[in-house]
Amino acid sequence: MTRREFLKTTSVAAAAAATGQFPVRAENAIAGSVAGSQVTPNILITVCDQMVMDAIGAYKRHFEHPSWLCHWVDTPNLDELVRSGVSFMESHSTNPICCPARSSMFTGRYSLETGVVINNVGIDQSVPNMGQWFEEHTHYDRVYGGKWHAGGPWNNPWVTGPRKIPGFDTLPSGPDIWGRHMDYGVSSGMEAYVRNHERNKPFLAVASFMDPHDICYWAGEHDNGKTRDSDFFSLGDKLPPVPPNLKYDFAEIWSSAVVYSNMKWRNYIYDYCRMIERLDRNVGRLLRAIRDRGDDTILLFTSDHGDGVGRHSRISKWHPYDESVKVPFIAYGPTFGIRQDVIDTTHLVSGVDIMATVCDYVGIAPPSECRGLSLRPLLEGRRTDWRDNLFIELKETGRVVRSQRYKYVMNYKGIPQNGRAFVNENYLTMDGKPTLFLPEDRQQLQRGERVMLFDMLNDPWETHNHAAEANCRDILAEHEAMLATTESRLIPGREFTRN
Repeated sequence: MTRREFLKTTSVAAAAAATGQFPVRAENAIAGSVAGSQVTPNILITVCDQMVMDAIGAYKRHFEHPSWLCHWVDTPNLDELVRSGVSFMESHSTNPICCPARSSMFTGRYSLETGVVINNVGIDQSVPNMGQWFEEHTHYDRVYGGKWHAGGPWNNPWVTGPRKIPGFDTLPSGPDIWGRHMDYGVSSGMEAYVRNHERNKPFLAVASFMDPHDICYWAGEHDNGKTRDSDFFSLGDKLPPVPPNLKYDFAEIWSSAVVYSNMKWRNYIYDYCRMIERLDRNVGRLLRAIRDRGDDTILLFTSDHGDGVGRHSRISKWHPYDESVKVPFIAYGPTFGIRQDVIDTTHLVSGVDIMATVCDYVGIAPPSECRGLSLRPLLEGRRTDWRDNLFIELKETGRVVRSQRYKYVMNYKGIPQNGRAFVNENYLTMDGKPTLFLPEDRQQLQRGERVMLFDMLNDPWETHNHAAEANCRDILAEHEAMLATTESRLIPGREFTRN
């Protein structure tokens, strides 16, 4: 960059900051060499897979009940991230399953709009992902390492060919599927990239870990399950207790409770905690690399969805309870005004907000149909208007609306995949025909017979469904109106799979 180009860059960026209006292209947003003179930050997004929100030791001050996992994990690096950044306690997945959630994170659109309503399909070609948007509107280098799982029936991207993520270069990470095999390759490769990247050009990087997703393979009976129903390793009181909502007495929309003995549940939760600790070590490498290069980088840490960990007798994900839909979200960037040691317990945020947030920090507008909000005012402690409810998709045709106090759950009737012309034609009309979701026709869709309503303020373990209570009719109507408002804005997409 010449001196004239640099002066032009800084003058344009300063004017944009003063007016709050940013150019469509961020060619004028080139990073300086050191913290303090840097115009725009590097961005490092760290995504893990299947992590419940409470599995961070530093959250003991927020989650007091001994069944919360913060009391059973040792996470010094994530604890340091919490102390050095902003954590959101009302952070949610947009759709608690791998591919749909990831498609939202990296587009700022809901999964119905990306076309990725199930696993193993890819994002609608008309919906730009973050790498493509940055490629068009910035001079950022863009690199992705680890699990993508939003392109088709595969996890990790190729360096070249049809399985390369559009807009991103690929940082090879070794074998996929298992976190214990792959994640060290992701963290060490990304650590080297961060430490060695030139300082006269900013980067957008994604480190996507598999852990603690390895717990999915725990459910398969290894060793014929011989060690699962007993304290085989004599761990004693090191085994976490079963959660208080292991048993409950309300009827559900989707019934898929798992029957384990209490000892088997305790072994499951114990092993899950060890996977969190393995993840913690990999995150620590990245945090140290950022600090060693002068804190010229914003780090965002989150997960695509959570895990049942025995709550509501569940394993895995894709159910409407907080253990599945709530995820950690931590932002770190002291050089760029992000506050430290802040735990936000009120603002409703989700993965759909990531795109708008990173666009705000680099000085470009997000895509025109982006559904997310920039978290920047919240991260910097500035007043801003904020949403009063969140929209979450579930099991292809299910819906969750989360307000400040309540959680409302409903579903449209769907059809099996073999009865559809294409993946997204998964709704059933009143006359029994498969259809794409069209906002103007939502009243013509068949609905499930049952809904659920939880009082999250007084029942955080979600043990009582209030939907049938007469005094909750107005609350149900209010949340149904919230749902209708959000659905009226949706633009349905069609999956595009890259094989």
